[in-house]
Amino acid sequence: MGARQRIGLTPTWSYAPGDEAKEHADCAGLRIPADGGVLISDESPARVRILPAGVAEAVGDMARRGEVRTDEVELDESLLRILELEGLIRAVPPGRPPEVCTRQAADDSSVSLSALWWAAAFPPATPEDLTRRLYFYGRRPVSARWSSRLPDEQAVEGWLGLGLLGLEEAGYGRLPRTPDTWVWRRWGKKSSPHPSTKLYVCCVPEELPAVLRQIVPVLARPSVSGFKLGFDLASVLRPDKFVLYLSDTGAADQVAADVAAAAGPVEVQPLPFTAATAAGPLVTRATDPPDWRGRPAWHERASWRLHVCRLAAETLAATGHASPQERVAAVLERLRLAGLNTDDWTWTDRGR
Repeated sequence: MGARQRIGLTPTWSYAPGDEAKEHADCAGLRIPADGGVLISDESPARVRILPAGVAEAVGDMARRGEVRTDEVELDESLLRILELEGLIRAVPPGRPPEVCTRQAADDSSVSLSALWWAAAFPPATPEDLTRRLYFYGRRPVSARWSSRLPDEQAVEGWLGLGLLGLEEAGYGRLPRTPDTWVWRRWGKKSSPHPSTKLYVCCVPEELPAVLRQIVPVLARPSVSGFKLGFDLASVLRPDKFVLYLSDTGAADQVAADVAAAAGPVEVQPLPFTAATAAGPLVTRATDPPDWRGRPAWHERASWRLHVCRLAAETLAATGHASPQERVAAVLERLRLAGLNTDDWTWTDRGR
Protein backbone atom coordinates (compact mmCIF):
# COMPACT_ATOMS: atom_id res chain seq x y z
CA MET A 1 0.00 0.00 0.00
CA GLY A 2 1.19 3.51 -0.74
CA ALA A 3 0.97 6.66 1.36
CA ARG A 4 -1.35 8.22 -1.23
CA GLN A 5 -4.01 5.57 -0.74
CA ARG A 6 -7.02 6.41 1.36
CA ILE A 7 -8.61 3.66 3.41
CA GLY A 8 -11.70 3.15 5.53
CA LEU A 9 -13.91 0.41 6.91
CA THR A 10 -15.99 -1.38 4.30
CA PRO A 11 -19.60 -0.16 4.77
CA THR A 12 -20.85 -3.68 5.57
CA TRP A 13 -18.65 -3.83 8.70
CA SER A 14 -18.88 -1.87 11.96
CA TYR A 15 -16.42 -1.69 14.84
CA ALA A 16 -17.05 -2.28 18.56
CA PRO A 17 -14.40 -2.14 21.31
CA GLY A 18 -13.98 -5.22 23.45
CA ASP A 19 -15.97 -4.02 26.47
CA GLU A 20 -18.97 -3.13 24.27
CA ALA A 21 -18.64 -6.19 22.03
CA LYS A 22 -19.25 -8.55 24.96
CA GLU A 23 -22.78 -7.14 25.20
CA HIS A 24 -23.46 -7.67 21.50
CA ALA A 25 -25.73 -10.65 20.78
CA ASP A 26 -23.60 -11.82 17.85
CA CYS A 27 -20.51 -12.02 20.08
CA ALA A 28 -22.02 -14.44 22.59
CA GLY A 29 -19.58 -17.19 23.52
CA LEU A 30 -16.53 -15.42 22.10
CA ARG A 31 -13.48 -14.70 24.25
CA ILE A 32 -12.75 -11.06 23.43
CA PRO A 33 -9.83 -9.31 25.15
CA ALA A 34 -10.94 -6.26 27.14
CA ASP A 35 -8.39 -4.12 25.25
CA GLY A 36 -9.26 -5.75 21.92
CA GLY A 37 -12.22 -5.23 19.65
CA VAL A 38 -14.40 -6.78 16.99
CA LEU A 39 -15.69 -6.07 13.53
CA ILE A 40 -19.33 -7.09 13.01
CA SER A 41 -20.91 -7.48 9.60
CA ASP A 42 -24.44 -6.37 8.74
CA GLU A 43 -25.23 -9.79 7.24
CA SER A 44 -27.78 -12.20 8.69
CA PRO A 45 -26.45 -14.09 10.51
CA ALA A 46 -23.72 -11.60 11.33
CA ARG A 47 -20.06 -12.47 10.96
CA VAL A 48 -17.63 -11.41 13.68
CA ARG A 49 -13.86 -10.83 13.44
CA ILE A 50 -11.91 -10.55 16.69
CA LEU A 51 -9.10 -7.97 16.68
CA PRO A 52 -6.15 -8.07 19.10
CA ALA A 53 -5.28 -4.98 21.12
CA GLY A 54 -2.82 -3.27 18.77
CA VAL A 55 -4.97 -3.81 15.69
CA ALA A 56 -8.22 -2.95 17.48
CA GLU A 57 -6.95 0.47 18.56
CA ALA A 58 -5.93 1.43 15.02
CA VAL A 59 -9.08 0.06 13.40
CA GLY A 60 -11.25 1.76 16.01
CA ASP A 61 -9.51 5.06 15.28
CA MET A 62 -10.10 4.52 11.55
CA ALA A 63 -13.79 3.78 12.18
CA ARG A 64 -14.20 7.02 14.16
CA ARG A 65 -12.38 9.21 11.65
CA GLY A 66 -13.79 7.69 8.47
CA GLU A 67 -11.53 7.63 5.41
CA VAL A 68 -7.84 8.26 6.20
CA ARG A 69 -4.46 8.03 4.47
CA THR A 70 -2.49 4.84 5.00
CA ASP A 71 0.37 6.78 6.59
CA GLU A 72 -2.06 8.04 9.23
CA VAL A 73 -2.76 4.53 10.49
CA GLU A 74 -0.35 2.86 12.91
CA LEU A 75 -0.53 -0.57 11.30
CA ASP A 76 1.99 -2.49 9.27
CA GLU A 77 1.51 -2.16 5.51
CA SER A 78 1.14 -5.92 5.08
CA LEU A 79 -1.55 -6.05 7.77
CA LEU A 80 -3.49 -3.28 6.04
CA ARG A 81 -3.28 -5.26 2.82
CA ILE A 82 -4.62 -8.36 4.60
CA LEU A 83 -7.59 -6.35 5.90
CA GLU A 84 -8.23 -5.14 2.35
CA LEU A 85 -7.93 -8.62 0.81
CA GLU A 86 -10.45 -9.95 3.33
CA GLY A 87 -12.92 -7.18 2.55
CA LEU A 88 -12.74 -5.51 5.97
CA ILE A 89 -11.38 -2.21 4.67
CA ARG A 90 -11.47 -0.61 1.24
CA ALA A 91 -8.62 1.33 -0.33
CA VAL A 92 -8.68 4.03 -3.00
CA PRO A 93 -7.01 3.28 -5.33
CA PRO A 94 -7.33 -0.45 -4.55
CA GLY A 95 -4.22 -2.55 -4.01
CA ARG A 96 -3.08 -5.07 -6.60
CA PRO A 97 -1.44 -8.49 -6.15
CA PRO A 98 2.31 -8.60 -6.88
CA GLU A 99 3.45 -9.87 -10.25
CA VAL A 100 4.62 -13.19 -8.81
CA CYS A 101 1.04 -13.98 -7.75
CA THR A 102 -0.44 -12.83 -11.06
CA ARG A 103 2.01 -15.05 -12.98
CA GLN A 104 1.32 -18.08 -10.80
CA ALA A 105 -2.43 -17.60 -11.19
CA ALA A 106 -2.03 -17.58 -14.98
CA ASP A 107 0.63 -20.28 -15.46
CA ASP A 108 0.39 -22.84 -12.64
CA SER A 109 -1.61 -25.91 -13.72
CA SER A 110 -1.33 -27.83 -10.43
CA VAL A 111 -4.32 -29.35 -8.64
CA SER A 112 -4.10 -26.58 -6.02
CA LEU A 113 -4.51 -23.83 -8.60
CA SER A 114 -7.21 -25.82 -10.36
CA ALA A 115 -9.16 -25.86 -7.08
CA LEU A 116 -8.80 -22.09 -6.69
CA TRP A 117 -9.89 -21.42 -10.29
CA TRP A 118 -12.87 -23.75 -9.78
CA ALA A 119 -13.96 -21.87 -6.64
CA ALA A 120 -13.40 -18.48 -8.32
CA ALA A 121 -15.78 -19.44 -11.13
CA PHE A 122 -18.77 -19.72 -8.76
CA PRO A 123 -21.27 -16.89 -8.37
CA PRO A 124 -21.07 -14.92 -5.10
CA ALA A 125 -21.02 -17.23 -2.09
CA THR A 126 -20.32 -16.95 1.63
CA PRO A 127 -16.83 -17.65 2.99
CA GLU A 128 -18.23 -20.70 4.80
CA ASP A 129 -19.66 -22.12 1.58
CA LEU A 130 -16.44 -21.44 -0.34
CA THR A 131 -14.39 -23.04 2.45
CA ARG A 132 -16.40 -26.26 2.12
CA ARG A 133 -16.13 -26.25 -1.66
CA LEU A 134 -12.36 -25.83 -1.55
CA TYR A 135 -11.82 -28.31 1.27
CA PHE A 136 -13.78 -31.06 -0.46
CA TYR A 137 -12.42 -30.38 -3.94
CA GLY A 138 -11.74 -33.66 -5.71
CA ARG A 139 -14.14 -35.76 -3.62
CA ARG A 140 -15.86 -38.48 -5.61
CA PRO A 141 -19.68 -38.23 -5.75
CA VAL A 142 -21.77 -40.42 -3.45
CA SER A 143 -23.21 -42.46 -6.31
CA ALA A 144 -25.93 -45.11 -6.21
CA ARG A 145 -23.27 -47.77 -6.78
CA TRP A 146 -21.19 -46.65 -3.82
CA SER A 147 -24.26 -46.17 -1.61
CA SER A 148 -25.45 -49.71 -2.23
CA ARG A 149 -21.96 -51.07 -1.60
CA LEU A 150 -21.31 -49.09 1.59
CA PRO A 151 -24.71 -48.11 3.03
CA ASP A 152 -23.49 -47.36 6.58
CA GLU A 153 -20.43 -47.04 8.84
CA GLN A 154 -20.41 -50.75 9.68
CA ALA A 155 -20.26 -51.60 5.99
CA VAL A 156 -17.30 -49.22 5.58
CA GLU A 157 -15.47 -50.93 8.49
CA GLY A 158 -16.01 -54.36 6.95
CA TRP A 159 -14.96 -53.17 3.50
CA LEU A 160 -11.72 -51.77 4.94
CA GLY A 161 -10.99 -55.09 6.65
CA LEU A 162 -10.01 -53.39 9.90
CA GLY A 163 -10.39 -56.52 12.01
CA LEU A 164 -7.80 -58.36 9.94
CA LEU A 165 -4.94 -55.85 10.05
CA GLY A 166 -3.34 -56.75 13.40
CA LEU A 167 -3.16 -53.14 14.50
CA GLU A 168 -2.85 -54.07 18.19
CA GLU A 169 0.25 -56.12 17.41
CA ALA A 170 1.70 -53.05 15.72
CA GLY A 171 1.21 -51.07 18.94
CA TYR A 172 -1.98 -49.21 18.04
CA GLY A 173 -5.05 -48.47 20.10
CA ARG A 174 -8.35 -47.05 18.84
CA LEU A 175 -8.90 -43.37 19.71
CA PRO A 176 -12.33 -41.92 20.59
CA ARG A 177 -14.27 -39.67 18.25
CA THR A 178 -14.43 -36.01 19.31
CA PRO A 179 -16.32 -32.95 17.98
CA ASP A 180 -13.21 -32.13 15.90
CA THR A 181 -12.65 -35.69 14.65
CA TRP A 182 -16.12 -37.20 14.26
CA VAL A 183 -15.65 -38.03 10.54
CA TRP A 184 -12.56 -40.14 11.25
CA ARG A 185 -11.56 -43.55 12.56
CA ARG A 186 -8.34 -42.87 14.46
CA TRP A 187 -5.54 -44.97 15.92
CA GLY A 188 -2.52 -43.97 17.96
CA LYS A 189 0.44 -45.61 19.64
CA LYS A 190 0.80 -45.51 23.41
CA SER A 191 3.33 -43.00 24.76
CA SER A 192 4.07 -41.82 21.23
CA PRO A 193 5.55 -38.31 20.87
CA HIS A 194 3.25 -35.55 19.68
CA PRO A 195 3.03 -35.70 15.87
CA SER A 196 5.02 -33.04 14.05
CA THR A 197 3.83 -33.60 10.50
CA LYS A 198 1.41 -35.75 8.53
CA LEU A 199 1.31 -37.65 5.27
CA TYR A 200 -1.74 -38.04 3.04
CA VAL A 201 -2.06 -41.33 1.16
CA CYS A 202 -4.04 -40.27 -1.91
CA CYS A 203 -5.11 -43.49 -3.62
CA VAL A 204 -8.52 -43.67 -5.29
CA PRO A 205 -11.28 -45.08 -3.06
CA GLU A 206 -11.45 -48.39 -4.92
CA GLU A 207 -7.87 -49.21 -3.92
CA LEU A 208 -8.01 -48.05 -0.30
CA PRO A 209 -8.55 -51.49 1.37
CA ALA A 210 -5.66 -53.06 -0.56
CA VAL A 211 -3.33 -50.11 0.08
CA LEU A 212 -4.18 -50.21 3.79
CA ARG A 213 -3.31 -53.92 4.01
CA GLN A 214 -0.06 -53.45 2.10
CA ILE A 215 1.33 -50.67 4.27
CA VAL A 216 0.63 -52.08 7.76
CA PRO A 217 4.38 -52.84 8.16
CA VAL A 218 5.09 -49.15 7.47
CA LEU A 219 2.52 -48.12 10.09
CA ALA A 220 4.53 -50.14 12.64
CA ARG A 221 7.63 -47.94 12.16
CA PRO A 222 8.64 -45.93 15.26
CA SER A 223 8.39 -42.66 13.33
CA VAL A 224 4.67 -43.24 12.61
CA SER A 225 2.74 -42.24 15.72
CA GLY A 226 -0.82 -42.67 14.45
CA PHE A 227 -3.16 -42.65 11.48
CA LYS A 228 -6.77 -42.04 10.56
CA LEU A 229 -9.25 -43.23 7.94
CA GLY A 230 -12.57 -41.89 6.74
CA PHE A 231 -15.47 -42.98 8.97
CA ASP A 232 -18.31 -43.15 6.46
CA LEU A 233 -18.89 -43.32 2.70
CA ALA A 234 -18.57 -39.59 2.05
CA SER A 235 -15.27 -39.40 3.93
CA VAL A 236 -13.63 -42.38 2.16
CA LEU A 237 -14.51 -40.76 -1.17
CA ARG A 238 -12.33 -37.75 -0.28
CA PRO A 239 -8.76 -37.43 -1.60
CA ASP A 240 -7.51 -37.08 2.01
CA LYS A 241 -9.23 -40.25 3.23
CA PHE A 242 -6.07 -41.81 4.74
CA VAL A 243 -3.64 -39.77 6.85
CA LEU A 244 -0.46 -40.85 8.68
CA TYR A 245 0.94 -38.85 11.60
CA LEU A 246 4.70 -38.73 12.13
CA SER A 247 6.62 -37.89 15.29
CA ASP A 248 9.79 -37.24 13.26
CA THR A 249 9.49 -34.66 10.47
CA GLY A 250 12.87 -35.71 9.11
CA ALA A 251 11.50 -39.18 8.36
CA ALA A 252 8.68 -37.90 6.12
CA ASP A 253 10.31 -38.53 2.74
CA GLN A 254 11.52 -42.01 3.72
CA VAL A 255 8.14 -43.04 5.14
CA ALA A 256 6.41 -41.63 2.05
CA ALA A 257 8.72 -43.60 -0.24
CA ASP A 258 8.14 -46.76 1.79
CA VAL A 259 4.36 -46.27 1.59
CA ALA A 260 4.54 -45.88 -2.19
CA ALA A 261 6.78 -48.93 -2.55
CA ALA A 262 4.51 -51.08 -0.38
CA ALA A 263 1.34 -49.90 -2.11
CA GLY A 264 2.69 -50.60 -5.58
CA PRO A 265 1.24 -49.02 -8.73
CA VAL A 266 -2.09 -47.47 -7.76
CA GLU A 267 -4.26 -44.73 -9.22
CA VAL A 268 -3.91 -41.35 -7.50
CA GLN A 269 -6.77 -39.09 -6.37
CA PRO A 270 -5.02 -35.68 -6.43
CA LEU A 271 -5.20 -33.59 -3.25
CA PRO A 272 -4.80 -29.78 -3.37
CA PHE A 273 -2.88 -27.54 -0.97
CA THR A 274 -0.32 -30.11 0.18
CA ALA A 275 3.43 -30.41 -0.31
CA ALA A 276 5.16 -32.98 -2.51
CA THR A 277 7.23 -35.85 -1.12
CA ALA A 278 9.76 -38.23 -2.63
CA ALA A 279 6.84 -40.58 -3.37
CA GLY A 280 5.22 -38.24 -5.89
CA PRO A 281 1.48 -37.43 -5.87
CA LEU A 282 0.44 -40.66 -4.10
CA VAL A 283 1.81 -39.39 -0.77
CA THR A 284 1.85 -35.68 0.08
CA ARG A 285 2.56 -33.88 3.34
CA ALA A 286 1.57 -30.97 5.59
CA THR A 287 2.14 -29.51 9.04
CA ASP A 288 -0.89 -28.20 10.93
CA PRO A 289 -0.94 -24.69 12.42
CA PRO A 290 -1.05 -24.41 16.23
CA ASP A 291 -4.45 -24.12 17.87
CA TRP A 292 -5.43 -20.53 18.70
CA ARG A 293 -6.16 -19.25 22.16
CA GLY A 294 -9.81 -18.53 22.85
CA ARG A 295 -11.16 -20.70 20.02
CA PRO A 296 -14.90 -21.25 20.69
CA ALA A 297 -15.99 -24.87 21.09
CA TRP A 298 -18.22 -24.59 18.01
CA HIS A 299 -15.33 -23.42 15.80
CA GLU A 300 -13.55 -26.47 14.35
CA ARG A 301 -9.80 -26.48 14.89
CA ALA A 302 -7.99 -25.75 11.64
CA SER A 303 -5.82 -28.38 10.03
CA TRP A 304 -3.29 -27.20 7.45
CA ARG A 305 -5.76 -27.67 4.59
CA LEU A 306 -8.70 -26.14 6.46
CA HIS A 307 -6.51 -23.16 7.37
CA VAL A 308 -5.59 -22.66 3.70
CA CYS A 309 -9.20 -23.06 2.57
CA ARG A 310 -10.53 -20.57 5.13
CA LEU A 311 -8.01 -17.90 4.13
CA ALA A 312 -8.68 -18.51 0.44
CA ALA A 313 -12.44 -18.41 0.94
CA GLU A 314 -12.38 -15.09 2.79
CA THR A 315 -10.45 -13.50 -0.06
CA LEU A 316 -12.58 -15.08 -2.80
CA ALA A 317 -15.74 -13.82 -1.08
CA ALA A 318 -14.30 -10.31 -0.70
CA THR A 319 -13.16 -10.06 -4.34
CA GLY A 320 -16.31 -11.32 -6.05
CA HIS A 321 -16.40 -8.23 -8.28
CA ALA A 322 -13.05 -9.09 -9.91
CA SER A 323 -12.22 -11.52 -12.72
CA PRO A 324 -11.43 -15.15 -11.82
CA GLN A 325 -7.71 -14.63 -12.52
CA GLU A 326 -7.61 -11.50 -10.35
CA ARG A 327 -9.40 -13.37 -7.55
CA VAL A 328 -6.98 -16.31 -7.70
CA ALA A 329 -3.99 -13.93 -7.68
CA ALA A 330 -5.48 -12.15 -4.64
CA VAL A 331 -5.83 -15.50 -2.83
CA LEU A 332 -2.19 -16.34 -3.54
CA GLU A 333 -1.13 -12.96 -2.15
CA ARG A 334 -3.26 -13.47 0.98
CA LEU A 335 -1.76 -16.92 1.59
CA ARG A 336 1.77 -15.59 1.14
CA LEU A 337 1.05 -12.80 3.62
CA ALA A 338 -0.02 -15.51 6.09
CA GLY A 339 3.37 -17.20 5.80
CA LEU A 340 2.49 -19.90 3.26
CA ASN A 341 4.71 -20.67 0.30
CA THR A 342 2.28 -21.24 -2.56
CA ASP A 343 5.04 -22.57 -4.82
CA ASP A 344 5.41 -25.76 -2.76
CA TRP A 345 2.57 -25.46 -0.17
CA THR A 346 4.74 -25.34 2.93
CA TRP A 347 5.17 -22.84 5.76
CA THR A 348 7.72 -20.07 5.33
CA ASP A 349 9.76 -18.88 8.31
CA ARG A 350 7.24 -16.07 8.70
CA GLY A 351 4.36 -18.53 8.92
CA ARG A 352 5.98 -20.74 11.55
